[in-house]
Amino acid sequence: MQKFSVKIQITPKKAVNDPRGTQVLNGLKNLGYEQVENVSVGKYIELFINAENKNECEIKVNEACEQFLANPLIEEYSIKIKSL
Repeated sequence: MQKFSVKIQITPKKAVNDPRGTQVLNGLKNLGYEQVENVSVGKYIELFINAENKNECEIKVNEACEQFLANPLIEEYSIKIKSL
């Protein structure tokens, strides 16, 4: 078994309303940051996983994202895997 570090970035899909992003955008504009045009607020998850190889690790992490970590109807995700 190998140990892997996995970084997962989850963001709302482009077509989905992002109320947290809108709140952050409004707050920034109220503070004078008029040059900011758009904000998207997402989630960052880092985990460590044991797997036979990188391919197995990627499969397991994708399953975890699809079933639990992200909502595939309104969110998209990207993963970065690093062998330790």
